Amino acid sequence: MRKSTQFNHLFQFAFFDYITPWENQRRMEDHQYFMGMELKDFKMKKTISLLFFLTFSSLLCFSQTEFSEETQKYITYRDSVIVFKNALLIDGKGNPAKANQTIMINNGNITWIGNDADAIPPKEAKIMDMKGRTLMPGLVMLHEHMYMSAFSAELKYVHARQTPATFPRLYLAAGATTIRTAGNVEPYSDLNLKQDIDSGKYPGPNMEVTAPYIEGFRSFFPQMNRLRTPEEATAFVNYWADQGFTSFKAYMTVTKPILKAAIDAAHQRNVKVTAHLCAVTYREAAEMGIDQLEHGFLSSTDFHQNKTENLCPPDANFSIAHVDTNSDAVKDLINYLISKNVIITSTLAVFEGFVSTQKSPSPELLNYFSPDSRDYYLKQFAQIKSFQGPTADDTVFANNAKMERLFYDMGGLLTVGSDPTGNGGTIAGFGNWRAIELLVEADGFTPLEAIKIATMNGSIAMGFQDKIGTIEIGKTADLLVIDGDPSKNISDLRKVQYVFKSGVGYDSKKLFESVRGKVGFN
Repeated sequence: MRKSTQFNHLFQFAFFDYITPWENQRRMEDHQYFMGMELKDFKMKKTISLLFFLTFSSLLCFSQTEFSEETQKYITYRDSVIVFKNALLIDGKGNPAKANQTIMINNGNITWIGNDADAIPPKEAKIMDMKGRTLMPGLVMLHEHMYMSAFSAELKYVHARQTPATFPRLYLAAGATTIRTAGNVEPYSDLNLKQDIDSGKYPGPNMEVTAPYIEGFRSFFPQMNRLRTPEEATAFVNYWADQGFTSFKAYMTVTKPILKAAIDAAHQRNVKVTAHLCAVTYREAAEMGIDQLEHGFLSSTDFHQNKTENLCPPDANFSIAHVDTNSDAVKDLINYLISKNVIITSTLAVFEGFVSTQKSPSPELLNYFSPDSRDYYLKQFAQIKSFQGPTADDTVFANNAKMERLFYDMGGLLTVGSDPTGNGGTIAGFGNWRAIELLVEADGFTPLEAIKIATMNGSIAMGFQDKIGTIEIGKTADLLVIDGDPSKNISDLRKVQYVFKSGVGYDSKKLFESVRGKVGFN
């Protein structure tokens, strides 16, 4: 077995979250004003009971949201009272699916769940006969971006393309009603995009926006800020928290002193920190109080034989290639992470793009790329498939899957995201579906377990479990109508027909069609 040099070459690029920044001063000032208003409003609402808060939020959705003409093109249902009858219900908790169920929503909230025979729909209700179709919670995905991969092989220049027009539609069309951006390189673009989606100007998911990367002075990427001291890290966190970012992500060359200062500063602001690590090990980050770690165990250097403190090993990609996943050392690390309440995010879809066993890209997926983005992806795919036989990349992928499953089985909170970067073939929407499918195919979860990871677990990780993630009375009506049964066949997630976000139903097919052939242009 030999290493895949293609994976080694593109590893840093695969999860690189950046693009050349543009910063429009007028929009920044507008954002600061409105975010200040939102923060004051949030502090006030914390004193209100959960039920009142949910009702108030849904009433705002129906009474105050002014959907633009563009957004209205994709909305099929906007009734105050909607009744789904004859549904196959998947609640998101991992419970068996239940047939012949009625679910009622009122002003964006779930108000009744029960057997069809017991339901008494209000006279004013819009009745939606599910005819045995599945109703399940909207997806809550924790490693998403508003850009995709790009790379100049001739000039050896790594970069990314910002995709604020196409990616939000793809996320929503695929059923991702809530996402965390997990790092950005156009901060004001992401903040303004969130505001525009929330106001109804553009269709897209609810977004928790993550700040620019907390990175060390050895950063591989010139567009990332290179932090050299703990004081700089503290100032960095406070500045971006003031701008309205609600989470942070540390990156590969960040050192222990800088990471510790950043975590402490973030926690002082009551926001969480995740990381794609390398120079710092998982155990070291857990000791500092980090909240979450990205990419399963693929970015863990805890088992690297020649690891130097505060340095990212040149062959860090293969740190778990020779790990015995059943060893006491692996179980000890996992136990320690769990004891520190560290959450792990699985991102198998982006890593699958570097294994020799990956399938050929489907024509349906390729139809969504712009011509140059499609050509780039196909060239990367051809290079990776040119390697004959198993590679170290395959072993790393398999070991990571085993460790993710072990983490879950030992009681850890596992979440999932797509990370639309890599070899260029992982994009929003399609990447989310594939990431969830791989929880079943690679990690060995049941379809219901995989759905739970992609819904309830994600909501818990973000602290939104009282509002979203499961189908329960009092929660926000973030729901998917699926023409299939993903509790038996996880790939039936791809048959989503309507996506309800806060009780407003979007036509999935129309959203997809609006960006066909355009992914990569914007």
